[in-house]
Amino acid sequence: MSMLSSRKHVIRLVALLLLAAASILPAGQTAQASSDYAYYARALLSKLPENAGARPDLEEYLDKLVSSYRQSKGRKGLIASDLMREAARAQAADMMFTGKSNHRSRSGHSFDQRFGAYVEDVELYRAKGENAASDRKKGPADESKARALFALWLASGGHRRNLMKRDYDYVSTGVIQRGDELWAVQMFWSKPAPPNSNPLIIGVE
Repeated sequence: MSMLSSRKHVIRLVALLLLAAASILPAGQTAQASSDYAYYARALLSKLPENAGARPDLEEYLDKLVSSYRQSKGRKGLIASDLMREAARAQAADMMFTGKSNHRSRSGHSFDQRFGAYVEDVELYRAKGENAASDRKKGPADESKARALFALWLASGGHRRNLMKRDYDYVSTGVIQRGDELWAVQMFWSKPAPPNSNPLIIGVE
């Protein structure tokens, strides 16, 4: 093989590798995508419409509500945490803008990418999950409406099973109000497994 042919072969191989990487990375849960999401979330929350904003009081109320519900059913309560508060609020805001509940941001970030923006290694978390809902009925955006929103999760088998998972330790709720509307996201997760361990077997009874 001549030097020129060899060089062309190498260039062609590099091009193919770059093309393959480009096709894989957008679908993967990359660290870069997670890092980008944190910036996206902060920018989104800093530019909410004048008639929209976060409701820390209802976030705290829903944190307590899910914890007390779990305890009433024989599960351990959850520790309210601010770790995922920004992520939950940003997803609630994204839902408000799109007009429907979703687990992927308008920027295309998946749940794992959003979660990964706020932890060092998403793979160390044995259990994590998210519930999302809205209440757009007319009437005051108060605790009564927040309870009605929580009731939507309990009325759905999938959402109820999700919030009742045994391995959860923490919860962060994000609530965005726009007029009479409430848009809410609850994020749940377990304690991280020790580094260099297998999170799939830590804590197995």
